[in-house]
Amino acid sequence: MPSLQHRLVVLALRLIRRKRIWASIPNLHASLAEVRQSGPERPSERLQREFEVRHEWLDGQELYTLAPRAPMAGAKHLLYLHGGAYVRPISRYHWGLLADLVRRSGCTISVPFYPLAPEHTCQQALAFAHKAWALARERAGSQPLLLGGDSAGGALALALAFALRERNEALPEWLLLICPWADVRMTNPACAAIEPRDPMLALAGTREAGRLYAGELSLEHPSVSPLEGEFSGLPPLLLVVGTRDTACPDALLLADRARAQGVTVDLVRGDGLVHVWPLFPIPEADAVRERMACLLR
Repeated sequence: MPSLQHRLVVLALRLIRRKRIWASIPNLHASLAEVRQSGPERPSERLQREFEVRHEWLDGQELYTLAPRAPMAGAKHLLYLHGGAYVRPISRYHWGLLADLVRRSGCTISVPFYPLAPEHTCQQALAFAHKAWALARERAGSQPLLLGGDSAGGALALALAFALRERNEALPEWLLLICPWADVRMTNPACAAIEPRDPMLALAGTREAGRLYAGELSLEHPSVSPLEGEFSGLPPLLLVVGTRDTACPDALLLADRARAQGVTVDLVRGDGLVHVWPLFPIPEADAVRERMACLLR
């Protein structure tokens, strides 16, 4: 049974009517107008006191690097792509997860603010993510480099891994994927079956976000919906899902297809847990954060 803290998260999501954002196409567009006014969350003053925080610009987009003040020998480097259905910016919950990973592992994390839809599309986001990867690769030097993300960021990380493989470029040591948005079409009947129990996501607005992101590409293009990609040759995946998440069925299909094509998949299944549950301060998140930290040490 999910913890009391998880049940309180669900209650909070219902009280703030989080699902309303995704309940309809008009609601989604209205929420985007609001969030563009507030903008992305940036590292708090507390995080800036605790860590070495570097801020810079890359092709007109912000890029942050989070690192421990006392470097740990052997610690690795992670490029992390945040979620938000490709239309919403990074949140304080992302920073909470990333700060915890740095504390636990001593790793360095690059956090690019990739261009969002509808102002930008998949091809622009993927091109920018590739440039951020190249910069992280250069700065990591001899350190192993990992690639990860949650929700839409997890799917973008997969699309970037496809592109790196096709270009015969160095691949990440691991892909760390938290509740990846594997298929923006979300036509799997199992997704619709979960939607009434999901306190966060609804199909109408989520599908609209995917349509905006796709731009000129088809919705089934692997860069948009990585479930349709070719997985052979990819590095191992740490794949986290929650069964109270409308995106979960497609993420599980992705795990099956990757394994069938010879990819190692370490699947963490959160029974009864919501979308991107490792981002929340709940007991269930502790074990998966530690698994990620072990890969980053």
